[in-house]
Amino acid sequence: MVVRRSPVLAALALLLLALHAGATRASAATILVVDGHGRVRAQQDRFLPPPSPAEAPSHWRAPAPAGSSSRPGAGEPRAASSRKRRKRTVAGELRRLRRAKAISAADERRYAAVHARARRDARRLKGSRRRELRAVIANVDALAAARRLTPSRLPVAFETLRRNAQWWRSGKGVLAYGQRLRFAGSRLVWQAYPGQGVQIQWLGTLGRMNELYLADRRGYDAPLGAMADEVLRYASDRAGGIAWEYQFRFGGGRPPWISSISQGTALQALARAGERLRRPELFAHAHEALGAFRAAPPSGLRVRVAAGSQYAGYSYAPGTLIYNMFFQSLIGLHDFAQIAGDGAARRLWLDGEREARVAVRRADSGSWSYYRPGKLSDTGYHELLRDFVRGLCTRMLDDRDREEAALRERTGDPDAVLEDFESWPDPAPYCETWQAFNRYLKERSSARG
Repeated sequence: MVVRRSPVLAALALLLLALHAGATRASAATILVVDGHGRVRAQQDRFLPPPSPAEAPSHWRAPAPAGSSSRPGAGEPRAASSRKRRKRTVAGELRRLRRAKAISAADERRYAAVHARARRDARRLKGSRRRELRAVIANVDALAAARRLTPSRLPVAFETLRRNAQWWRSGKGVLAYGQRLRFAGSRLVWQAYPGQGVQIQWLGTLGRMNELYLADRRGYDAPLGAMADEVLRYASDRAGGIAWEYQFRFGGGRPPWISSISQGTALQALARAGERLRRPELFAHAHEALGAFRAAPPSGLRVRVAAGSQYAGYSYAPGTLIYNMFFQSLIGLHDFAQIAGDGAARRLWLDGEREARVAVRRADSGSWSYYRPGKLSDTGYHELLRDFVRGLCTRMLDDRDREEAALRERTGDPDAVLEDFESWPDPAPYCETWQAFNRYLKERSSARG
């Protein structure tokens, strides 16, 4: 059956084009920059997007201290069920890895020194600063106890520990939830999670990479490349590929866990950097990151459903569909597939899109959006979801236009249209839902006014 673009979709395409043409880059956001002497200054970073609800979830609350509950399994993982069995320690695990020739003797000394320094600092600190640093130490200790300090995970785990020790011994005090930081000499974006110290915010880091790309000026090639290299330096081997793991306790999950929204944004950012910088090895690294979208939780993110696949927001919570995370992960898969011509990414995108075309309708309550099934979004999440749905709409309209133009050139028929709707899915569910979400915002604003 041949289906031509409807007048509604054509009008939407023109409206979206106008919106895109009139859009401005995100205004500068404030970040604290810490130098090697503990001095801190606030800096306006024009490439740092303002925090989104996905980076600073409104449902964050500080987890209970490790081991504070008497419920089985409520504390950090135990190394053994028997008290007679010796508990694995950070020093012992580093020694084991060095003896197995998985790391060098220099690596063992360096990581052991970071751990020892953090422990000394924690003993000297008092109050909330001591609690924050001890929570980060406890997370690393728990990885060692569970034998999860793998060689590829050591850089991100110990960088998190090192930077926390640096911040908390500086004496600058406790940070407000969501405050973002950067350490001199590094381009990673960190964020305060009270009760869990400061942590790498992968979504903020990768968002900054995207802003450097979208600036579309060759003068930013060097920082874009440096960010790509640093992001890859802290990727961990996982799910048969690489992933960007979070090193803190959150929402019932214990480190290391991954998120579909940050994993998908990594695909997008690396593909864009590879294209801009003409570095095909970045495409190869992004291809490695597809492993998380192939594997099931808790290692990966893929949850098979009747229509296709969902990609879990959090690897530790596969039964929870979070709409904004799912749709942004699809945008990342789509962009990587298109930019790099990666067939595996395209198959994963199409498999997820078959479920998304159903899910996007379910995300619409009829007067507002759902954050997840049964839970309405707050205004920030509603706007975020609207923007991601719009992103899918625009991409799929562009796909159809591009392929129809190629088809007409090949056939010489100026009226030729696509018929293969599995390879080139219909953008209507996303375009119509985006339009509805925008209307709900206007109606709510008018009602308040």
